Amino acid sequence: MLNNISAKFKHLLPISLPLLLIFYRGIADVTVLLIGLVFLYQSYKSNNWQWVKQQWFIFSLIFWLYLLLINSPLSINSSESALYSLAFIRWPLFAMAISMWLLNNNASQKYFLISLAATFFFITLDVWWQYFFNYDFFGNPRYSFTPERLTGPFRDNPMPGIFMARYFFLLLYLGYFIKYIQTPTKNTSFIFLILLLGTLSIYITGERMALIIFISGASLVIIGLFLEYIKIRKHIFFGLFLIVSCLAIAQQAFPNLNDRMITDLLHKLSNFSSSDYMLVFKSAYAVWMENPIFGIGFHQYREGCIALGYWGTSGGVCMHPHNISLELLSETGITGFILYYLIIISVAFSLVKDFLHSKSWLLLFLSLNLLFISFFPLIGGMSLFNNWIGAIVWLFIGWALAIPKKN
Repeated sequence: MLNNISAKFKHLLPISLPLLLIFYRGIADVTVLLIGLVFLYQSYKSNNWQWVKQQWFIFSLIFWLYLLLINSPLSINSSESALYSLAFIRWPLFAMAISMWLLNNNASQKYFLISLAATFFFITLDVWWQYFFNYDFFGNPRYSFTPERLTGPFRDNPMPGIFMARYFFLLLYLGYFIKYIQTPTKNTSFIFLILLLGTLSIYITGERMALIIFISGASLVIIGLFLEYIKIRKHIFFGLFLIVSCLAIAQQAFPNLNDRMITDLLHKLSNFSSSDYMLVFKSAYAVWMENPIFGIGFHQYREGCIALGYWGTSGGVCMHPHNISLELLSETGITGFILYYLIIISVAFSLVKDFLHSKSWLLLFLSLNLLFISFFPLIGGMSLFNNWIGAIVWLFIGWALAIPKKN
């Protein structure tokens, strides 16, 4: 009976995974946990534990043990840090389950991507509808605190751009699964269509960091296109020109957004030392300096920041560091920062080894880009250990490791 349940679980999950991971953070976290547990059960039943020997997973175990045995005992709240540290292992297990079991073949990957495409087609329509009519399909209004921000189908969370800026890059793999768009010209056209849709859709959400992340990631993808399709570089240049032109037109077509997305962003960058971003980063640095080697404790940033008197000094201060590096440094110290990035570097080396051998330049850059937009040390935005963001970035690790198995 358990085997039948497991088989049905694996058959249905690739199709339902986008819905489970995207719309509700609680459901996303339960999904991640259940997938990891079922994968462990599968490994136990088949007595197959070879995956434990993968280098990136060994580094994950080392980081996990560091959290449990060193970081938590030294934490400002040891019991709470220990609980959060214990739960960390669900993320590497989830990524391993994706790569070795759930999405380890062409069919499951294709079904997942088609389901993801349908999901984001709906989200994109909903966001545009809300932009023009102030309410989305479900009656959700624009974000009340900042009217230029949209919520789309995420109720009172102004974050559709965060999801678009990441999940849209998974859709670029569809060219390897749908025969109609597998020629160089058609695949390139399809990729630029997705990049154009993503750029404009994220622009109207009013999420500046999401737009920066997406444009940065798109730049890596375009490099991959140039290397993969040398003979149609003129076609690639035209696609790049089209995106830049449409973004310039959007600046004129949406003047209220231009002030927020361009003018205000440039003002903040030119006056960064006195901006609210700098105050957040200064408070995060101060928290890190409380224990630079081992950190103040996993998931204890807010308490440490409040204890230093930064709460209320500016919007967003003490919620989280708004930067991946500062979050890791403040909570786990330089030791945890190094151990964590050993996981990511190990995954990156594995991808380079797989794709350089076959000279699959576009696949290499598509996959490295997933790591870049998730773990580049200077990226700002939501907490790396937020349930929603955690589900995205560890799904990306699992997907990137699974793609070499697609044949």
